[in-house]
Amino acid sequence: MSCVQAKKKDKLKYDKKEMSSCSGKMDTIKPKIAKLRADLDLIHKCMNTSRTDPNWSTYCVEPPASFSSTGNQIPSGRMQGVEAPKDRSTAATTADTFAIGDMYLSGYTTKCGPQTITGWTNSLDIYYSTTAVADSTNTYVSTGSGTYTAPVNGYYNICAFLRFKKGGNAVDVTVYAGGSVVAGFGDAVDQDWRSTGTCIIRLLSAGNTVYIRNNSGGGSDCVEETAWRYGRLGVYMVGPTT
Repeated sequence: MSCVQAKKKDKLKYDKKEMSSCSGKMDTIKPKIAKLRADLDLIHKCMNTSRTDPNWSTYCVEPPASFSSTGNQIPSGRMQGVEAPKDRSTAATTADTFAIGDMYLSGYTTKCGPQTITGWTNSLDIYYSTTAVADSTNTYVSTGSGTYTAPVNGYYNICAFLRFKKGGNAVDVTVYAGGSVVAGFGDAVDQDWRSTGTCIIRLLSAGNTVYIRNNSGGGSDCVEETAWRYGRLGVYMVGPTT
């Protein structure tokens, strides 16, 4: 008869300092876990409680302030740092900047042959600089010349739409921005009225103008407005570059 004696294992080694640190972190997390469990219990009770029950208002409580606001920023969890607010939805935030221009053709009018489309009606002319909480008093929409002037460097969304009159040969329209043609649209069907347009995003410098032009050479190649506001030119900044 024989027996084999197992080798005695080495004593388990561990970092006392690190273990103490982990224990402290766990002590910090435990109350939060308990709070989550309590909140989850309330949610279950709320889901199973009728609004007519006297306890409904106790179980169905409103959540804390929305994370979408800029006044309750919390650490992101990556570097334990508070991220700066990126809310660009309110004019009351001084650091925000946005620019909007919109105009439309009104009444009955025709624009036949080559010409810049003018005679607009102003719908929106708004600009908030990065140092202001009120709309600028400057004019960026010029209804007489049919131009929108970019107030600041940035990327702008440009949309232009027109209706073309029945008859004639064809109507070709170009969109100008910063002195260059950046887009075009038109209609070659002369047996019917047509409305069309286009939208693009362009980088503009402060002072650049945007306008649209009828390039068709025939006197019967006409843009037609019937007071239904087919004709529109809208420009708004989607992102500043300075």
